[in-house]
Amino acid sequence: MSDQQTILMLARVLKSSDQAIMVNQLLTWQYEEVRINDPEDFHDGRWWVYMPIREWQEQLSWISEHTIRRNLKELKELGLIRIGNFNPNRYDRTRWYTVDEQALEKRIQKCIANK
Repeated sequence: MSDQQTILMLARVLKSSDQAIMVNQLLTWQYEEVRINDPEDFHDGRWWVYMPIREWQEQLSWISEHTIRRNLKELKELGLIRIGNFNPNRYDRTRWYTVDEQALEKRIQKCIANK
């Protein structure tokens, strides 16, 4: 499936194109070759992305920082992403993100079944 098809499917499942783009982008970042080869990005049996909100906004420039925060909170509440803190320094409060692929797959299957 192409990125565009994936985003369209996610937008239908999530009812928000911005959230769909964010989930797709997070999946892309999660499985980048560089990240997969860095054991520091692997926690709790999954690959995570270390990403300050400012960097999210730089990557997704049409979405405000406030909206990014709100979308991340909503995606977490839906159980589609997990948010953690795996920073070695206590003062570093930058969050880490990962997609809960099983929860996402269930949501996609439910959407397809209700079609």
